[in-house]
Amino acid sequence: MNNNFRRCCQWLVAVSALASMTAALGQNPDAQIGREVAIPRHLQDGEEFNTPLSQLIQYGSQLFTAEFTIQEGAGRPLSKGTGAVLSDPSSPLVFPRNFDRVSSPDANACSGCHNVPVTGAGGDRVTEVFVLAQRFDRLTFDHTDPIGTRGAVDESGKLVTMESATDDRKTIGMNGAGFVEMLARQMTAELQTERDATPPGSSTPLTSKGISFGSLTHNADGTWNVSHVQGLAAPSLSSHGATPPSLIIRPLHQVGNVVSLRQFSNNAFNHHHGMQAEERFGLNADPDGDGFTNELTVADLTAVSLFQATLPVPGRVIPNDPAVEQANRLGEAVFNQIGCATCHATLPLTANHNPGLPGQPGWIYFEPSPYNPAVGPNSPNLQLGPANYPISAPALTVDLTSEMLPLPRLRAHHGLVMVPAYTDLKLHDIS
Repeated sequence: MNNNFRRCCQWLVAVSALASMTAALGQNPDAQIGREVAIPRHLQDGEEFNTPLSQLIQYGSQLFTAEFTIQEGAGRPLSKGTGAVLSDPSSPLVFPRNFDRVSSPDANACSGCHNVPVTGAGGDRVTEVFVLAQRFDRLTFDHTDPIGTRGAVDESGKLVTMESATDDRKTIGMNGAGFVEMLARQMTAELQTERDATPPGSSTPLTSKGISFGSLTHNADGTWNVSHVQGLAAPSLSSHGATPPSLIIRPLHQVGNVVSLRQFSNNAFNHHHGMQAEERFGLNADPDGDGFTNELTVADLTAVSLFQATLPVPGRVIPNDPAVEQANRLGEAVFNQIGCATCHATLPLTANHNPGLPGQPGWIYFEPSPYNPAVGPNSPNLQLGPANYPISAPALTVDLTSEMLPLPRLRAHHGLVMVPAYTDLKLHDIS
């Protein structure tokens, strides 16, 4: 009798649970059985300006850790990791060609690689990125494949090897990247000021924050000679006729390819996940042919850029051991004495200059960067200006020294924030 009663109770509980679930589904017409998306609702353009900063950064964190699925636009059947159309659109990147560890897409989430010791930081060697491999549709090393940059042949028609097709790079941390980008912005503005003060028929040394970038010559006919400029990427030295070189410092990615965290994020979402941002790939457009448009909004890119810019700043951890402390002090002294700190430098952000945000100190980070490239490779990217989604938007600011942000933080002292990034932000030929 007791067993029958127990079974009856279990049956009633099961029926009750089923009825409750059915009622809940009936009250929520948006619920979809089998729908698996990482971000059920994306931040819409304009909402970023009405969202509290802490919530905006938290939403950026959610985007960074989101494991995107094909039900929300992950994957790029007809696009390369560079954003270009496939060399062979007749062989789209669909299963089983939709995921490739080398030529990508190669990850579900940004945090799949950037996770050691915390989300947004570096990664284990196994999470390295294979830079340049994304220019191929899908690397196969199939010697019977004659189509350039499809799977085995490079731009010159040569068969590639693992060594010639890609440069593998360890995943590095984004911690402190907001301060680094603001350094690059200030230094870019200083170099451009020196450029603009150079009359035709003269040369001027290019220096910023004690770092020499060689010299720039303004020819008598109005053209520019950049042959003696040092440490800047080729796109920043491009000049046509009287149009001067931009001299933009590109602090991110391999060989100075990336100007800003926003450009980095635009690139990476497409490269690694096949998630295409509307500002890069067009409003209501579907160039990758997966059936989804506006996979990432302008507001999304602002949020994820702010998340990375405001990550805790890394520092030195010295054990509480007098002998180790002394060894550290001696090592730092030798580091400086033999000239290492000339390039591996600590540089100052000043209070009197913020390009694109007049009157604000240099540690007020804002989106979008005034130096975001609008044209050329890895473009367009959101421009600073009146709201014209997805082309431009006004500045959205955050004080990188604020104690309201994740700790630890760099602090301002006597009008300066010293940034111990151990770099001069120059490109160095060490071959």
